[in-house]
Amino acid sequence: MASHSNSDEPLQELKHDAVPGYLKAFTIAFAIMGIYLAVILISSPGHAKKHGYGDKDHARETKH
Repeated sequence: MASHSNSDEPLQELKHDAVPGYLKAFTIAFAIMGIYLAVILISSPGHAKKHGYGDKDHARETKH
């Protein structure tokens, strides 16, 4: 078990200054990804097809 022998010592904290430009770059990249996703979803052909067993396959699998 770890114990603190000297509780008068302040906690050490890692800090860094914010670098200007990263928020703007993140916002632009996020917007481009959102537009790309929207284009893919809008241009996709029709509805999604049902996956899994068809009616005949399912009936054949359940009858033994």
